[in-house]
Amino acid sequence: MAAAEIVVPFRVPEQQLGRATHVRTTLLVSSLGSLRKRGHLDAYFRHLASEHHGTVRAMIAGQWAPIDVGRAHYLACDALDLPGPEVNAIGREVGDRIEGTFIATIVRMAGDVGATPFVALTQTERMYDRLFRGGGGTSVSRLGPKDARIEIAGFGFADVPYFAKAMTGVFEVGAELFCKKAYARVDRQSTPSRVVIHVAWA
Repeated sequence: MAAAEIVVPFRVPEQQLGRATHVRTTLLVSSLGSLRKRGHLDAYFRHLASEHHGTVRAMIAGQWAPIDVGRAHYLACDALDLPGPEVNAIGREVGDRIEGTFIATIVRMAGDVGATPFVALTQTERMYDRLFRGGGGTSVSRLGPKDARIEIAGFGFADVPYFAKAMTGVFEVGAELFCKKAYARVDRQSTPSRVVIHVAWA
């Protein structure tokens, strides 16, 4: 197998990325909306650490929340122990909401001549900067003509399985703007400080 080609490297060496201090509430509000639609909200609040209840209930999109709030949110989601396909579906819904105009702009810029999912995936760093601040970052590697690896590091809840599973849906939605079908999975190379997603498409 040919060696991976790094298409978008981390902005600095990974050990120098630091840690994100805040997460965009748009991400969390979108996630909560999907849980509410599926009837999971009451169970979610039973699992959410009590000190964050007031903050989460009052949260609106378009603001910044401390990263600890994001971590508490995803820990509560993880405690719901939802089936993998449902978590992926939630991730796809969240991807639709948070990517919105941003991805649509990329599509217009790319046109339809020779555009592939790499067009969307190479914008992952820009998307990260819209959702997190204070540190962390992403890297994208080309594994083959229709395979990519995305690494996300330094954001505070890489070790929460629910978040990693949901991100497979987010990346599938982005890739499918340029292909018929995309498939994403959490790569076994993931670590407590870094999520690694493998995306392939047809």
